[in-house]
Amino acid sequence: MLFKAVLSAATLAATAFSAAVARSALPAPNRLQLLGVNGTMAFKEGQVDDAASGTHLTNYGGPVIKNVEVHPIFYGKANFESNINEFYAAVTQSTWYDILAQYSVGRGSAVAGISQTATLTALDDTNDIQPLLINLVKSGTIKPTADTYYPIHFAPDISITLGSDGSCDIFCAYHGTIDISSLNVGTKYLYYGVIPDQGGNCAGGCGNDANVMNNMFSVSSHELAEAATDAAVGVVQNIGYPLAWYDSNNGEIGDICNGEQGKTVGGDGKTYVIQTQWSNAANKCVAAGAGPKPSKTTGKPSKTTGKPSKTTGKPSKTTGKPTKSTGKSTKTTSKHKTSTA
Repeated sequence: MLFKAVLSAATLAATAFSAAVARSALPAPNRLQLLGVNGTMAFKEGQVDDAASGTHLTNYGGPVIKNVEVHPIFYGKANFESNINEFYAAVTQSTWYDILAQYSVGRGSAVAGISQTATLTALDDTNDIQPLLINLVKSGTIKPTADTYYPIHFAPDISITLGSDGSCDIFCAYHGTIDISSLNVGTKYLYYGVIPDQGGNCAGGCGNDANVMNNMFSVSSHELAEAATDAAVGVVQNIGYPLAWYDSNNGEIGDICNGEQGKTVGGDGKTYVIQTQWSNAANKCVAAGAGPKPSKTTGKPSKTTGKPSKTTGKPSKTTGKPTKSTGKSTKTTSKHKTSTA
């Protein structure tokens, strides 16, 4: 989650994972933190980028999204809809996304988003956003799997609350989890993101690029990487399973590098602004992973025996196992486990 820092890190109250845990007990990993006021960079978590800091993502055994399939949802007339569709399809096929391979996350894909009429101008996560998603599942409009991620992009002038925290006041965006096991749709969890419009009150505090669309890309990348590497954070009750990749002092993969922007070339050949992500392998925030490994070539000619090749009639075996990857977002708020019964 991405938060907004008003003056300094000390002004940010930690958010617990559930109402049963005191707010000061745990960090809040799934929200993207606002960076400052009046365009200033008052606080950057991304400064934690060296081995001496002890920063390290630990695997607590929870689910990751191994090969994400991004399904954007546009609530109202969101800005940059066509660009958002292009962005998700491109960056899930980029060297930036390859950072996540070390966390057992492989490259992914995206489909064109769907639109939902905005019936509210103020939405609460528990009372409005989660029920909206559950109703979309029940109606068959969306069909969640273990690999789907649903980032909701909101039209301008729509406010969102998560507990007592407000969009563009405390946070820029967040990702969450809903337990939908009672719906019997073949998967236990629905993974989603909440991306408010990055203009208006979010402008200047959710990214330092002069272009609002680029800041929106950066914010979206933060939540995408975190959702992929710490998918079930929204139902966590304490530090432990079902958390996946998480640092108990600094939060998720994107939180550690909060607001630190970079660029990547997407699968479409275009350059996009993204947020850097923490790499355990490099011991710092990076904008690119190693990339897919090329096939090994020995330089020796193939040996020809003169005998015809033997055909078994059996098809080639496919394991279906994806390449591993990672991706972290900013701090996580205490999300209550939602019952769909």
